[in-house]
Formats: sequence, C-alpha cells, structure tokens
Amino acid sequence: MIKLISIFYFFTFLFSSFSAIIGKKDAYLVNIFLYLGVGTLVVGISLSIIMVMSVIKDPLKSNKPISVESIGSDQKRYMKERRTISSPFSLVTRMSLFISLTEFVFSWLIFALLMKILHTTTINLTDIFVSFWLNFLLETLTAILILPRIGEFKEVKPSEIKIFGLPDFYGGLTIEVITLSRSRHSLFKTIIFIGADESDPVVSTAKAHELGHAKEHHGVFLELASIILISLIMSLLWPVIYAYMNLMSISTALITKTILATLAIGITIILLLRVMESRADSFTFKTVGESAYDNLVEILRRTYGKQNVNSTKEAPLHSRLTHTSLREALKTGDPLSSLGLWEFPVVLSFIASTIAVMPYNSVNLIVILFPLFYVGTLAISFLIGVIFFPLVSKYYRRSKNGGMNFSFLLAGLYVIMSTSALDSYPNLYFIALQLLIGITLISLITKAFLDQREIIKVVIITLLVYVGLNALIGIIRILFHGV
Repeated sequence: MIKLISIFYFFTFLFSSFSAIIGKKDAYLVNIFLYLGVGTLVVGISLSIIMVMSVIKDPLKSNKPISVESIGSDQKRYMKERRTISSPFSLVTRMSLFISLTEFVFSWLIFALLMKILHTTTINLTDIFVSFWLNFLLETLTAILILPRIGEFKEVKPSEIKIFGLPDFYGGLTIEVITLSRSRHSLFKTIIFIGADESDPVVSTAKAHELGHAKEHHGVFLELASIILISLIMSLLWPVIYAYMNLMSISTALITKTILATLAIGITIILLLRVMESRADSFTFKTVGESAYDNLVEILRRTYGKQNVNSTKEAPLHSRLTHTSLREALKTGDPLSSLGLWEFPVVLSFIASTIAVMPYNSVNLIVILFPLFYVGTLAISFLIGVIFFPLVSKYYRRSKNGGMNFSFLLAGLYVIMSTSALDSYPNLYFIALQLLIGITLISLITKAFLDQREIIKVVIITLLVYVGLNALIGIIRILFHGV
C-alpha cells in the first residue's frame, strides 16, 4: 500500500512539473498534465485515507502467545508472552506518515524563509541545493529524535535486535532506525517481524533473510535514501506551485534538471533495494543452505494464497520490482548473481547522463543532449564492463553472472566519476576533489563484495585500465584530428 501511494504522489509531482515546464506554450498540453496531476493526487489522498483508517483499526490483538527474541551485543534472550503490539503494517505506516508530514512542514518553512525573509523572487540552482540540504538535515535529525520512540521501538535498546514472532504471519519484515544513544556498541535499533513457529523451516528461512538485512543495516540505508528523495521533491514542489500562480519565477531548465535528478535518485533506490534483497538472500543461503530457495517459494505460496506457485518468477509485480525475479543468490550465495546484466549499466548511465546535462540552461538543449549522453554512456559502460570482466573475475570468485555484474558496476561508477569531473572543468582543484571522492566511493562499494586485501588490487587495476583507455582514445583523436 505504501509503495502504491508513493507512486501516485510521485506521478502527481511529475505531472505538475511537466505542466509548469510547458507553461503558456501549449495550453492544451498544460491542461492535460494538470488534470493527470489532479487525478493522481486524488487517488493518492484516497489511498492515504484508507491507509490511515486501517492503522487506526489495525492493532494486532492475538489470543496466542507471541514469541519475543532479543539479540543484544552481549546476550541473547528468548521468551513467550501474551501481549498486544502494533501490526508491522501499522508501525511502518505511522513511521512513513511521520516522515512525510514533517518533510512537508519543513519544506514549507524553508520556502517561507526564502520568500518572506530573504525576499527571493527567482529560484536558481543554489536555492534548490540549499533547500534540499536543509530539508534533508532537518528531517534526518527529526527522524533520529522521534522514530526510536514510536511503537515497539520504545522497548528496544540501542544495538539490540528484537524479533517478534507473530501468529499467522508469513514472510518477514525488518525495520531499523538511528538513535542518538551513547551506547558504544551501536547507534541502531532494529525490529524484525516473522512467524511464531521457528520449528517451521519456512519461518527459519524468513528469519535468516531478515537477519541478513539487520546485520548490514539495510533499513537505515533505505530510510536515508527515502529522506533524500522526498527532500528533493519537496524542494521543488513549492517553487513550482508558486511559479504556476505567477508569484515567483523559476526557469524551465532548472525544473527539468531537478526532475531528472529526482528520477535518477528514484531508480537508484529501486536498484539499491534489489541489491540489498540479493545480499540478504546470500546471507540466507549461507545460513540455511540449499533448501533456502524452496522455502522461499513456499513463503510466496502462503503469503499470496496460491498453491500453484513453483518459482520466484511467479511473484506479483510489486514484489519483483524490489526483489529480483530469479533470486539466484538463494541458490549460489552470490549476492550479484540475481541481478540482470542490464541493471547496473542502465541505472548508472542514467545518473551519469543527468550529471552531464547539469551545466546546460536551455530546455531544448537538455532534451536533445540527454538521450545522446545516455546512449553514449550506456554503450561505454557495457564496453568497459566487458573489458573489466577478465581482470576482476580473478578476485570475484563466485558465479559468472555475478562477476559480470560486478564489472558493470565498476564501469558505471568510473563513468559517473569522469562525468562529474568534466562538469568541474576548468577548475583543476575541483576536478581533483571529484576524482578523489569518486575513487573513495568506488573503494567503499567494492568493500561490500570483496575481501579487504583484494580491494586495493581491484581498484588500482581497474583505475589504471580506465585511465589507459581514456589516454588511448585521446591519442587516437589527436592522430586523426590534431590537437
């Protein structure tokens, strides 16, 4: 439900932005996008009301014992008790509504600051950037202060993983928040919901999968990524509304670039979700063994009430959007084997192309150049990934599909690094800073898939090859066209 509501609100934002971009050039298209935006907004609000009503009516009151397992930094406790707790859906909904409402208020206050105090009449890129960061910082701080005090998080200690076994609950759910605790062990509170009968192999598989999420703090990454996306959307929402009412001005090029950035962050979050689910599947395989995949198929049968499900490919579309269709990591233990070979190049090329058009201030030029940049970076990412594969496969000793995906991941990151550096030209100091940040980021991402001693080797080898390819292209260009 939350995913569906988010999609409708996201399309509302896009349609309203397109309406503002077209402006007075085409009244017919303006009205079409305006009506589409109003329609998606009405659907989103209606679903939100239904969700709020379900939260009010949906406390979990069970007459059966609820198992509660606590995994702390120094001990592990297990107990069974009868109690009333919030349902997983209710807890997630309350947290999501809190983030959405506070972000709405913060964005309005920041925009009011720009309008009333600073007397800003024309929104530029700096205003959007400052507004975005203020939104992000305020929302993150508020989430850190409030979310650990919502629902069952009040009884969870920092660094503790509390697992609630619920009767008639299939699958699993991990929720994690950051807290300002002074605990030397961890700054995180984690809650996991699974079925109550851990003697059932299906429940133990779901538990292993959710522990995989908890061990790597995937919930925190998702929370921060969501705040980033909402902050960027809200930073543009108020200027677009006021510009549409002719109360201030904002260039259509800036709106276009912000929409591209929003789309880039949105598809990056989807890719991040798929990678995190694959890593949790890999952890499940290492914990449960070869029965992990069959147990997951059984989870799908119980969750969706379809006994004829024989493969993870038959999961509903919304599940296959955030989880991979193949779930090969449950069979191989390779976290990148589940992803399609197209995923990293397609998403990372979109990010690189978005960065590439940022210096341009003409909508017509952006519309022409963005597809060209995208096709070019996509082709380059595939070619460099193919070149990287025989070099990195020596260190990424898992499946062939996973090795190819790892090569495409590195290639896409190098292309993004180069594009960011080119945007900084001719400031050599800023170019050097961009390259340093890029190499550091690549090293950190590589750390998630390789052993510590292999990271430096892979980064150095791929960096030298990438620089060598660029130098070779430069030499060929000079030979054929001159300096």
